[in-house]
Amino acid sequence: MKKSLKSLLNLTAFELDRMSKFLYILIGITLGANLIGYIMTPMRHVSRLNEYMSTQSATSQQALDYYGTFTFYDAINTLWIAGPIALGVSGLLIYSLFIWYREWMGKNTFAYRLLMLPVPRMQLFFSKLIVIYLGIFSLIATQISSLFIGFQIVSAIVPTEWFADMSALQAIQENFLFYYLLPIDLMYFLMINGIGLVFIVVLFTLILMERSFSVKGIVMGIMYGASALALTLFPLFLTDIFQNQYILYGSETIMIVASMLLVIAVTSLFVSRHLLNKKITI
Repeated sequence: MKKSLKSLLNLTAFELDRMSKFLYILIGITLGANLIGYIMTPMRHVSRLNEYMSTQSATSQQALDYYGTFTFYDAINTLWIAGPIALGVSGLLIYSLFIWYREWMGKNTFAYRLLMLPVPRMQLFFSKLIVIYLGIFSLIATQISSLFIGFQIVSAIVPTEWFADMSALQAIQENFLFYYLLPIDLMYFLMINGIGLVFIVVLFTLILMERSFSVKGIVMGIMYGASALALTLFPLFLTDIFQNQYILYGSETIMIVASMLLVIAVTSLFVSRHLLNKKITI
């Protein structure tokens, strides 16, 4: 057990090292774009207020009545904040494909060297899965840190009388994007990440199907993915199928969906184990 855990940690460290440059780029883009947003957005608002007072010979209060006070929500509800998040999500999704396919690139494919290692092949699967989630949580931690640093920057730029009395946490809670991505509601956060985890496990399984059976594997993968999606969504349509809105409580529907996701995840792990051990040969 101890030897197996050590080999898994070594493989994970190896995969993390390979991903580090890509992850650093995503973190750098996130921090850089956020910083620009925290500076430019409030400065633009302050500039508008000053210009209005100058051109209209208006008082500070009149300018506020016209443009309104600035809130931290206004600073984070911009492309400077949402853009890096979208880039991070799409980037890690693409990397989830690349993390497997790069092993087969080139004439002397590295995949065969990995498969010859004296460790259970599923450790390769789990090390890649762990690394993807380390990347996800690294970006989440970066974004959380950025938001609370950004609040200090914004509050320093906007004069107190022009800055609405809204805390950073209140602004974050009002932004629907952060509600999905940050642990504002712990149960909801765990549910979203659980769905994401199952999605990545299924995606890895589809990749292994393609690697095992080539064109036939693509067809099998499409069918498997469609079946997994249909199984997950099926409980949501039970009320329409039975034409009874009270057949299930909301909590019961969530439990059924969670059970379906668990079944899909376990099935995908068994299928992946079979493909790695029996179908992908060296």
